[in-house]
Amino acid sequence: MRKNASASDAPLQGDNTMNRRHLLATALLCGGAAALPHAAFAQDKYPSRPIRLIVPAAAGGSTDMGARIVAKLMGEALAQPVVVENKGGGGGRIGPAEVARAPADGYTLLYGNNIGQALLPAVVQGLGYDPLKNFAPVGGAFWYSTVIVCNPKAPFDDLKGLIEHAKKNPGKLNVATAGPGSGNHFSSELLGSMAGVKFSHVPYKGNAPATQDVVAGFADCIHIGEAKPYLDTHRLKAIATTGLKRDPRFPQLQTVDELGLKGFDATWWQGVFAPAGTPRNVMDALSAAMRKAIENPSVKASMFDAGFVPEFMTPTEVNARIKSDMSKFQKIAADAKIHID
Repeated sequence: MRKNASASDAPLQGDNTMNRRHLLATALLCGGAAALPHAAFAQDKYPSRPIRLIVPAAAGGSTDMGARIVAKLMGEALAQPVVVENKGGGGGRIGPAEVARAPADGYTLLYGNNIGQALLPAVVQGLGYDPLKNFAPVGGAFWYSTVIVCNPKAPFDDLKGLIEHAKKNPGKLNVATAGPGSGNHFSSELLGSMAGVKFSHVPYKGNAPATQDVVAGFADCIHIGEAKPYLDTHRLKAIATTGLKRDPRFPQLQTVDELGLKGFDATWWQGVFAPAGTPRNVMDALSAAMRKAIENPSVKASMFDAGFVPEFMTPTEVNARIKSDMSKFQKIAADAKIHID
């Protein structure tokens, strides 16, 4: 009986094998089909945990202040905390390099600016990241200009007088900066180049000591963003602003462009970047949240004293601006032989 049962069951064993294979294949197909909406659902859920926002500057400065306002409002729009992490040092290189190496999943972002994304590449070899290849812009947040301020005893009161004095005294007008390759170093070199004059560059370790020496009369002029306290107390006098648009804090002050050097633009801006390769749905969610944050009416009042003007730039506009700034900074660096080790 056992033998007959085995013989008679032989064809059924083959059928069972085929049936099992068929069932397995069907299960795999069904499982794959079921996984597709699950994967889409998982993507739609972004973000599902807190997001890190790396700031390549110390806490307490204007860049940090801008980052914290953006982080708070983006977090509210995304319903997940956006946590600021300050990664200063390395001349502003450490933070961007870390984000460039981070997973492209939308959970590590950079709060950058055109110093790190366009100026540093013009003066630093072996930067550790490529601004155009390693990052995807989420959007622009703020723009701001600097004010050309001089010691009250300087023998001129306007841009025309400053340029004439520099031409009559080549290399003797001392312009203080925050250091070689700093933003105001580039701004002053651009002014000298377009005006056809040569300034004497006096580098310091930061804007604070540089500005104090201009107040004391050890240097003649400096380009700074936070000029209001010095102007309100008449410790410095204003010559012009450096952006294409007038500084909203000093609407009466004309720009260098308005005063005759057409096309002069030393506008500085900040924005948010993700690692290159971040999924499109994640980028779209981040950009929408950032636009909502920047267009919040409270932001303008919060950033007014620092001179930051909230103005959302699209990712395409940010990329175009980086390329334009890179070209300008590379020329200035080459002409003035600016290099940072």
